[in-house]
Amino acid sequence: MKVVLARPGWNYPKGRSEATYNRVWPPLELANCAAIFREAGHDAEIVDAHALNLPPEKLAAACTGTDLVILTSTGLDRWQCPYNDAAPFVAAAQATKGAGLRVVATGFHPTVAPDAVLRATRVDAVIRGEPEGVAADLARGVSLREIKGISYLDGGALVSNPDRALVDLETLPVPAFDLFDTRRYFYEILGDRFLLFEATRGCPYQCTFCSKVMYGDAFRRKTAEQVCREIDYALEHTGVESAYFIDLEFTVAGDLAEAISRHLVEIGSPIEWCCQTRADRVDADLLKLMREAGCRLIHVGVESGSQKVLESSGKNTSKEAILRGVREIRAAGIETLAFFMFGLPGETDADREESIRFALELDPTYASFHFATPYPGSRLFETSGFKVAADLSFPLVPPGADLADLKRWVRRGLRRFYLRSGYVYHHVLKGNPAKWRRQMGLFLSYFK
Repeated sequence: MKVVLARPGWNYPKGRSEATYNRVWPPLELANCAAIFREAGHDAEIVDAHALNLPPEKLAAACTGTDLVILTSTGLDRWQCPYNDAAPFVAAAQATKGAGLRVVATGFHPTVAPDAVLRATRVDAVIRGEPEGVAADLARGVSLREIKGISYLDGGALVSNPDRALVDLETLPVPAFDLFDTRRYFYEILGDRFLLFEATRGCPYQCTFCSKVMYGDAFRRKTAEQVCREIDYALEHTGVESAYFIDLEFTVAGDLAEAISRHLVEIGSPIEWCCQTRADRVDADLLKLMREAGCRLIHVGVESGSQKVLESSGKNTSKEAILRGVREIRAAGIETLAFFMFGLPGETDADREESIRFALELDPTYASFHFATPYPGSRLFETSGFKVAADLSFPLVPPGADLADLKRWVRRGLRRFYLRSGYVYHHVLKGNPAKWRRQMGLFLSYFK
């Protein structure tokens, strides 16, 4: 059997109807599935229309002659913050199915709205939740009607097979990294020839604004040996130079983060890499080791500078803990990107002003300001009474929030943080001109 794992193309750097960054990062979950099909003796290929800038009809043409197409609506890097604009995915699904191909859709949208996806695209089936277990069944030739976690239409009626158990990450093979052309992937504030690695999946915290529909409620992890084997394979087969550990909270499994870092040090710290974690889950010794291993940047979700909003959103931390953690990261010689959002329930203009002031006090290397979006599956969405629309879109802001006003706050935060004379001098004039041209493009996109 010949299988194509495909991803549609989105507008770069930002979608038309949202303010999220449509990064050109490799769809790691498709590499996981490709490796599963290969282990079963099948021929697997990845066609990434986002990286290749392919319109739907050319994506469909690239998939011709195959026995099965698995098309994702959201790469693993967008499982947490999915696209509100599903039109590129729908168009790609319609084009591939219209070419007479057998198509199974996966990703966030098929998970939260299987009926709407099936009726809009007419694909053969959709996968609810993680795709790897379903891929293993498909690779063994199991009928769609017998696979757990699958939904399909039968005579116009929706049939949803029982949910399947969460994937045991320790059973996953080494991702088929060699199917990625790393020259096509980059992260503007880290580097080129870019890959994703994954050591854990899920998050043990219960923030109201996060959707866990793709991850489930359990926090799972790979073994250190497994992750190190994946790193070694990628280094040998892809020419990777920069990478992101896509874990939601990389240092929560501190022993695993330490083992990975020690391995990278032992092999000469051959890549620059970044990760995401909570500011209150770092310690000086681990940070020092991570920096020696090549970690150059850590993403930190701050969300708000108002203690009241931090508590009401379930963040379960304090401003003091965040400040202490960011300072420890900086002391280790690692850059920081701090995320803030405006529009969480109960937030006032005074709270938003406090968030901007807190961003200036933290003084991370980079600050990202967005408006809170009630993603389906999050408590913010479930308590709002919202529904996923027939076009697969969902509201951009919580009930009672004004989108135009929140966009003004986003622009205000960006201006006040980035247009400080000291910031411009130290980070722009003294920085890497090539990288800052890309970063400036991202900055300006939020003012269009």
